[in-house]
Amino acid sequence: MSNFILSIDTSCDDTSAAVTSGTAVLSNIVASQVELHKEFGGVFPTVAKQAHRERIKPVVELALKRAKLTTDQLAAIAVTQGPGLAPALEVGVEFAKQLAGQLQLPLLPINHIEGHVLSVLAKPSTKLGSQQPNSFPALSVIVSGGHTEFVLVKEPGKYQRIGWTVDDAAGEALDKFGRMVDLGYPAGPVVEEFAKRGDAKAFAFPLPMTTTDNFLMSFSGLKTAVRRKVEELESGSTLSQQHIFDLCASFQYAVFHAITYKLNKYLQKRNNDLTQPKLFGVWLGGGVAANTTLRAMLRETIRPYQLSLAVPYSKKLCSDNAAMIGVAAGFVLTEFKEHSHPETLQIERLPNWQIGSTTS
Repeated sequence: MSNFILSIDTSCDDTSAAVTSGTAVLSNIVASQVELHKEFGGVFPTVAKQAHRERIKPVVELALKRAKLTTDQLAAIAVTQGPGLAPALEVGVEFAKQLAGQLQLPLLPINHIEGHVLSVLAKPSTKLGSQQPNSFPALSVIVSGGHTEFVLVKEPGKYQRIGWTVDDAAGEALDKFGRMVDLGYPAGPVVEEFAKRGDAKAFAFPLPMTTTDNFLMSFSGLKTAVRRKVEELESGSTLSQQHIFDLCASFQYAVFHAITYKLNKYLQKRNNDLTQPKLFGVWLGGGVAANTTLRAMLRETIRPYQLSLAVPYSKKLCSDNAAMIGVAAGFVLTEFKEHSHPETLQIERLPNWQIGSTTS
């Protein structure tokens, strides 16, 4: 019986469709909307929704073509139900419901964060049919424009949120800082490149939430601190190019240090608790997971605990994409094959759906 899944993701400003089989990725098409949103300095919801409507059908068709499959070879349709931008999610959910109904296929609603978590398990299509090693429990670190959180992965489908940001996400903070110094949209990748030419110790920014006995994070205070520093530098003279490089390096370090500080705090506590099972590793997912400095800082943090860092095999799997949704769906496909779930065709978008919680 077929295990091919056509998955769809329209959680924010990328229209994506992919074909997967288990954890193998046969195709992964992403139509970016970056150029459409540049003039707004961020994602404009109505523009995103209209662009998704225009692009979703050709993107789905191209995903099937690249995978060299037809719809009668599919076992299921998967779609991001949430979290995400409500108008954007609506387009993908409605398209998937209609397509699943037409093809009389199971519809698998998937949590977008679960997709990022399991993106490290994805593998190229050349490894179709190979076995996935048992590597649970693991700790997933999700760092993106909309989310920053630690998720304990007991096994696929069983998750526990350990810590999360109480305000801005790390990627959002980097983007907002970038706009302060006119780096354009999206600013995160430019900040990363400029940081390579700067001094991370040039400016000292505070380490937030060090007095709390939990693993929550905050980035709004860092954003305020860097704004004050920018204003201070501008009051003396025009920001020099080297000032911008140093600000990028220093602010990026501060954001990542806030993450690694709380990660180390969690690992210390877990290591001292003999009732806790051994972690098999730390996983990294989300758009900012492509950042090489973040990867290096995480590896340095977890090395004393004899843990290794797992990252997606392609940086394309870090940003929003449908392949990771298909990988997550692969773990629930067997259950849906064995049981009828007609109610899934009535699903609605869940913009605030947290991983580890139910859809009800």
